[in-house]
Amino acid sequence: MKDTKILITGANGQIGRVLTDELRKIYGTNAVLATDITKLAVTVEPFEFLDILNHQRLKEIVHDCCITQIYHMAAILSANGEWNPLKTWNINLNGLLAILDLARELKLDQVFFPSTIAVFGQTTPRKHTHQNVPLLPSTVYGISKSTGELWCNYFHSKYGLDVRSVRYPGIMGWQSLPAGGTTDYAVEIFHAALKHKHYDCFLESDTRLPMMYMADAIKATIDLMSTPNENISIRYGYNLAAMSFYTRRNRR
Repeated sequence: MKDTKILITGANGQIGRVLTDELRKIYGTNAVLATDITKLAVTVEPFEFLDILNHQRLKEIVHDCCITQIYHMAAILSANGEWNPLKTWNINLNGLLAILDLARELKLDQVFFPSTIAVFGQTTPRKHTHQNVPLLPSTVYGISKSTGELWCNYFHSKYGLDVRSVRYPGIMGWQSLPAGGTTDYAVEIFHAALKHKHYDCFLESDTRLPMMYMADAIKATIDLMSTPNENISIRYGYNLAAMSFYTRRNRR
């Protein structure tokens, strides 16, 4: 039985940093390779620079490091994505397609794809949202994730690839600064309170958004990936929920 060797793309992102640490606690430091387009001063080796659109380099790393699983966390998030929609689409979707096709070609054990509540839209029921609901995302980030879900389902149905996914709500964690997501106000507000003594929220008054603590999101991710393959019935993104926050704009 071959040893588990994990590659994480976007390992320096909000979720990626914490996920990398937790997976190294389980499998050992050298069994989890962190990759990103930037390197932080506190990055723990092993680490490789990787532009997710450099498909040849991606293949070299996966082959040379005997990778068996990929957690594909690299993406441009919702708020930042609206500044350059075509770049966001290119990175978010074509990066995923490269991962899926490589996993199929090299017969990797597992792929994790993080989806998001951004796949929902005005057609989605606001309360007690069911797993299978109409999707009409309003951001290019949400569009790319919704399309990514379909590609994940396709690669499983067509090639038998063991790809798994959850639809993350807004994630709250202290380990890293916000990275441009719509729900990042819930973390930004604490940094702004310390630095500026106030925070002006960009959301409409009485907006309600689902949130989750980082530790719970990481546990859900690892639990899903540890579940026997025969017990996984959904390949395009399990709904993941915890709590919801109300906002009040321009409150101090």
